Amino acid sequence: MRQSEKALTKACGGYCSSCLDYLAYINNDKELKNKLAKQFSKELGMNIKPEDVGCLGCHGTIHKPWCASCSLQRCTEEKGILTCSFCDEFPCEKLETYLQEHRESGGRAHLLRQREIGLQKWLEEVKKAGQDSRDT
Repeated sequence: MRQSEKALTKACGGYCSSCLDYLAYINNDKELKNKLAKQFSKELGMNIKPEDVGCLGCHGTIHKPWCASCSLQRCTEEKGILTCSFCDEFPCEKLETYLQEHRESGGRAHLLRQREIGLQKWLEEVKKAGQDSRDT
């Protein structure tokens, strides 16, 4: 598995390849960055500037300004695992709360599939199906 695939694998189980934040950054899409900044400012009650929009995945080098508050990303980093699917405590209360708060009903399915077949095969399935982080 390439390092970029690891970086784009979300701690909560999804895959970021078609995420608008990711695409806005890698394509330097100023119009999309402006649109997302307005949307995120409204949704989060924060003053998000277009230059703040951009992400290279939970395990990448560039994150959204609010990523520091993501309990799952912090937890997986502290435990040295890529996703919650590899945690000995899976599923935990922290994960269940996150999935409910972020309405990520598909995240659980992704995590269970990762546990079942392993990350590499899961990534192959996701890419073949054309799924992305918006599907979680």
